[in-house]
Amino acid sequence: MRFQKTANLDYLDSLQGKRVSSHLLLACLLLLTLLDLLQPEQVAAQSPGDTYVVRQGDTLASIAAELDVPLEVLAATNQLTDPNALDVGQILLLPPGAARRTVIARPGDTIRSIAEREGLPDLRLAILNSTTPAARLFPGQPVRLLRESAPTPTPFGSVQIVGVPSTIVQGQAGWLEAEVDRPLALEASWNGAPLGIRPLAIIEKGEKGREVTVWGGYVPIAATLEAGVYSLSLSYQATSGVTVSRSFPVFVQGQVFPVQNIRLPADKNELVEQEISQAELDYLSPVWSRTSTPIQWRSPFQLPLQSAFPTTSPYGVRRTYNSGQYFAYHTGQDFAAPGGSPVLAPADGIVAVAEPLTVRGISVILDHGAGLFTGYWHLQEALVAPGETVQAGEPIGLVGTTGRSTGEHLHWELRIYGVAVDPMPFLTRPLLANTATVDPAVNEDTDNEQ
Repeated sequence: MRFQKTANLDYLDSLQGKRVSSHLLLACLLLLTLLDLLQPEQVAAQSPGDTYVVRQGDTLASIAAELDVPLEVLAATNQLTDPNALDVGQILLLPPGAARRTVIARPGDTIRSIAEREGLPDLRLAILNSTTPAARLFPGQPVRLLRESAPTPTPFGSVQIVGVPSTIVQGQAGWLEAEVDRPLALEASWNGAPLGIRPLAIIEKGEKGREVTVWGGYVPIAATLEAGVYSLSLSYQATSGVTVSRSFPVFVQGQVFPVQNIRLPADKNELVEQEISQAELDYLSPVWSRTSTPIQWRSPFQLPLQSAFPTTSPYGVRRTYNSGQYFAYHTGQDFAAPGGSPVLAPADGIVAVAEPLTVRGISVILDHGAGLFTGYWHLQEALVAPGETVQAGEPIGLVGTTGRSTGEHLHWELRIYGVAVDPMPFLTRPLLANTATVDPAVNEDTDNEQ
């Protein structure tokens, strides 16, 4: 009995000791919490989601605009003095409340499946994440979601971005437009290649009638450019001498083109040789690369024929010649017009080429300004000479079947900065359709050759 009593006393003593220790631990935690609350100068640490990883083309201004936070607040949060001193991959801390909405990809997720779950447009979500709607994601990958609203137009220092194409279909030309409130040289590039953006008009904005200069230019997409997200960049030199730049993702949407086999007559078989075609392209490239000619047109183009003849081969058709000897894509629109039919200028322009070529036969090329050219191949005769100015509707040649042609027809081609695009949309596409006041003399005085 004595042993039993002693054991019970020892057990009670140990329990009492544990209670004392628990009370002491709780008191310490309360004290630490109180001390923490009594230090107002201490800033709570940012959570991992309150950061931004700098991407290619980012500036502090573009990041601030995207996250809808004041530029100076973002700069102060990261102790930055130079808004352009950012490195790709750099991690920026975000002010409270500025964390972006993201989701984490699940196994088997694509951008499209996440867009469906979130009730968002898959194409715009793909552009926001610099990928394509069908792109597979690895589990745990963060995916950025669309913001509820975006400022329109997008501020970019002295430049207001009025229109940047979010999507351009293969073989089409997108349109880039911006408004500038002071004299500056705005430059644009597409995948590193310069675009011929230039001042096109002066308009009045606001109640006070403040004048701004409208800059614009085309973004041509070849029919062979693979679908995906590409970069369109704008830049200019600020008054401080620092170059300010901003990049925009543009999704190139693919389309299915038909395939056509062309059987050439025996006397034209040699024109299938790829070396001959390349030599002719090299000869014409310096012509198509000019961008210094002032813009000659403002209204939509007209058909280059007096009547609407049927199309025998549209733009973009994948072609083989003589059962696979040569593969190419059709760079224009073919009309089944009878030989001798007059070919008309679709818009005002200057004759850049009027001569017989090996593959294209007797050809005429019109320079419509700002890097936009139209071509007319396989003519029976050219009715104009280089250097002449023509107006819309004027005859420039006669339909024929010269060069690499199997019958009488007109091949109508349109190139921008040397890139062949579908000419048909230009029949309904005026220049600066949304601009109220146009000053045709603007680009005469401030032409921006690139």
